[in-house]
Amino acid sequence: MAQDTLYKECPLCTQGSVGRAEGGATYRCAQCGLTLKERSLLGLFKKGNFAVADFGEGDYTLARRSLKDITLPPDALKITLGNVYTDPQLAAIAAGSLDLLRPVRTVLAQVILEQLNEVCHLQVNGLRRGHGQPLPEGGHYQPLQPVPREGMAWQDQGNLFCTNQRLVFPSDSFTFIRMDRKLTGLQAFTDGIGIQRKGEAYATYFVGCYPHEAALVAAYVLAKLPALQPAAEAQG
Repeated sequence: MAQDTLYKECPLCTQGSVGRAEGGATYRCAQCGLTLKERSLLGLFKKGNFAVADFGEGDYTLARRSLKDITLPPDALKITLGNVYTDPQLAAIAAGSLDLLRPVRTVLAQVILEQLNEVCHLQVNGLRRGHGQPLPEGGHYQPLQPVPREGMAWQDQGNLFCTNQRLVFPSDSFTFIRMDRKLTGLQAFTDGIGIQRKGEAYATYFVGCYPHEAALVAAYVLAKLPALQPAAEAQG
């Protein structure tokens, strides 16, 4: 028998639960209107995977484009939806309104807190880290094109965490990127994020996320580094 509650806490609003709607084909949060539809994956597997049918009220233009026709199992979808914000919210975060961020309550985020004593504000799973084309100074959180692959030297794979102090990429080499004045360039792409540090002949790229996740990470870094914000405001 299928479960009646998909998420005890809605990953989009954190104010309600996501439960089975009347008829059984969809799951809905009564608080924000998030509606998920159960689907088989590529028609090859049993149901138990879900796609977004409706985000509810709000301007979710970027997220709608990002997750159109995307079907995921519940655990992966929960993390992806946890990175969804409205377009106005993304703009406000990039301008410094970090109070809009929802808490990250995953087991991995708790491990980061316990090991580093740093609060994890964002988590993006399943990325590849690479060294590629350098980026100009300034920051942009709107993803307009894919990550440039030419000359990319791939390093490792893992999950990206944005803490109150730095970007953390646990893997065999455990990469840290501190959010300080040495970070001079930042760009969100439709499939990743590029970060340029002063004195490095290459930019560090984290590749393999959805556009709305790239925008959120870039907006968060812009909020932490006001010196990059004029470029972001000019773009907006």
